[in-house]
Amino acid sequence: MKGLNYRPACDGKGNFLPWLNELGKSSGAYVIRKGGTVVYVGESHTGRLADTIKRHFYRWKDSPDRIHHTYPKCSTEIAVRITPPNSAQGAQDNLIRRLNPRDNLLIPADPF
Repeated sequence: MKGLNYRPACDGKGNFLPWLNELGKSSGAYVIRKGGTVVYVGESHTGRLADTIKRHFYRWKDSPDRIHHTYPKCSTEIAVRITPPNSAQGAQDNLIRRLNPRDNLLIPADPF
């Protein structure tokens, strides 16, 4: 697995940087890092990678039983691995096992 390229999410004014907006309708896995610590790994397999990442910077709720982690957008870095939609979950699981993010509560079992 090749290395990850971490980039800031926003500029000094709090606006999302163009690279994040350009993800558009991509699918894949992403890593959120704060202060050098990997805090969360997620994925989007529905072609909404940019929106899925961005929601981690705003309070949101879709179910009372789910915990959603939010982070300050101007003090985090993000790495993205673009994949076909059917590979996003596997890429996420591999990154979780490899990076052991602080806020992911479930560590997927190794498929081998």
